Amino acid sequence: MRSIFPSLALLLLCACGSGTTRPTNAQVGPEPATMKYNKVFPANEMGFAKVNLGDGVTYAEGVIDAKGNEVIAPRTDMLVNDITGAQALVQVVREFLFVDLDAGLVDAEALGTEKGYQYAEPFRYGLAMVQVDDRWFYIDSMGTNPFGIDFDFAETFHFDRAMVKEGEHYRIIGTDGKTVAAMRYDQVNPYTATRWQVTKIKGDDYWSGFVDLDGKEVVPLIYTRIGMYEEDVDRTRVGIHEKYGFLDQLGEVAIPVQYEYAEVFAKGKARVMLNGRQFFIDPDGKEVEE
Repeated sequence: MRSIFPSLALLLLCACGSGTTRPTNAQVGPEPATMKYNKVFPANEMGFAKVNLGDGVTYAEGVIDAKGNEVIAPRTDMLVNDITGAQALVQVVREFLFVDLDAGLVDAEALGTEKGYQYAEPFRYGLAMVQVDDRWFYIDSMGTNPFGIDFDFAETFHFDRAMVKEGEHYRIIGTDGKTVAAMRYDQVNPYTATRWQVTKIKGDDYWSGFVDLDGKEVVPLIYTRIGMYEEDVDRTRVGIHEKYGFLDQLGEVAIPVQYEYAEVFAKGKARVMLNGRQFFIDPDGKEVEE
């Protein structure tokens, strides 16, 4: 398969400019007051934190270190998507870039001239999922594709597993790129960190259930509707034809499929209808006041 590694010269950006040397954190200067920012997000284990300032068209995001020094000065055309260790994943206009934070002040203006990825997600388990020319693949810390292949779709590794798609075929792979399980389903979608929703199409019906990280079918394909998982209440609205209920993060029944109508949870309660009567329930299925 063709190589599609981007033309990005260096995965980890170094300072660039007119022959100047990037200062180290000790050279940045006096500790600035963080009060100038609208918000300072919680710092990671190495002390790096996202900051923002301004509002509307002046809204800007940047990164500071543990001493409050700016490592990446806020830019109005940049989003700081993730900071893991001493590396930030930023989006500058349409380019996704991995930026090294532990070498001192980054030339924020130069970031706007760098060629990056069409899309990227943070490194997990030593690999980052990236997209170039509508093809998906993984890179290691050196910016190389360790598997030597690309996919029609790929997702970020979680618990050392990821789902990829080649043509019409899905499979689960490990961090070595080898197949853990082939997914012989018409559709496969992320559900929670430990489950994938799998679907087979039979006539006009879409029958769905769940598999675990090794591809084992742990919930049979009995549902004709599965909504989005609501993490705040650990519930997912599901349906079997014209009856509705709720599942938990493992895809197990939390509230039986019995209602003629059910809404998603909002502020800890959901409107349902049983035997023609409408009322509200909490995430345990107990009736509560409106």
